[in-house]
Amino acid sequence: MTTPLVIFVLGLVALYVGADLMIRGASRLARKLGVSALVIGLTVVAMGTSMPELLVGVVAAVRHSGDIAIGNVVGSNVANVALILGFAALIRPIRVQMRLLTREVPIMIFASVAFYVFALDRDLNRWDGITLFVGFIAYTLYLLEGARRESPAIEVEYQKFVPAGGTVLGHLLLTVIGLGTLLAGAHLVVNGAATVARLLGISELAVGLTVVALGTSLPELATSVAASIQDEGDILVGNVVGSNVFNLLAVLGCATLARPLGVPVSVIRVEAPVMLAVSILVLPFVWTTLRLTRLEGGILVTAYFAFVILLALPS
Repeated sequence: MTTPLVIFVLGLVALYVGADLMIRGASRLARKLGVSALVIGLTVVAMGTSMPELLVGVVAAVRHSGDIAIGNVVGSNVANVALILGFAALIRPIRVQMRLLTREVPIMIFASVAFYVFALDRDLNRWDGITLFVGFIAYTLYLLEGARRESPAIEVEYQKFVPAGGTVLGHLLLTVIGLGTLLAGAHLVVNGAATVARLLGISELAVGLTVVALGTSLPELATSVAASIQDEGDILVGNVVGSNVFNLLAVLGCATLARPLGVPVSVIRVEAPVMLAVSILVLPFVWTTLRLTRLEGGILVTAYFAFVILLALPS
């Protein structure tokens, strides 16, 4: 039991370190090539924090551990909103001013609904995967267009998180090392999670929804806490929303293209509806006050722990 657990923990560490190296290298490389900090923040950073989910999803699908892939995406999305956004609000009330977020949150909700509809037949086939990935491409193009219409103040806010400097070769090397570390971490996490689940007699889905999801969400947590401390609400919320959309469209799309995935009944009945519900909770926040208070953050964190307790109850 000890060896698989150590392998799993080492995999999580590799995922976190790899994501950090890749984001730093890729974001600074993009800045060096003249890409705006806002565009980098909305794409490279938000998607980079979800690279652990992407590689774990693809590796899990290839290794016939589809429940880990699906559980990881659903669990990560619930954790991103309820735990990470809520915890960040407890540190400091969150304020946003980026207009693009008022349109991104409905996209996150729509992506959650699309996943649920595709999952109703208990199977995600390659056509579903193609549709999801095409949606991801359309979403990325939409972000690039929307970034052009944001105020200069938002660009200044993002520049603090995407520093310039360094050499192209150095940034490229950092990116490659980060991706290699991520891939190694993904293999370790999938191997360790599957073995631990088997030894403990619990489902791979439960492991994917909880410990794997929390582990792969560590980059989002680190980015969100840093943004909260510096009172950068746009970066914080944009990272969470962007990561959730990336998980649903790109991660599930790529994993399904690697190998069609079966969908457990409990995902359709419980976990996917919970994911959709917490996504909808963000809508009033970005459409009305544009502020998330500590009380609301506490409610979100409480909701996450209630979700974990629900998973632990006998089915």
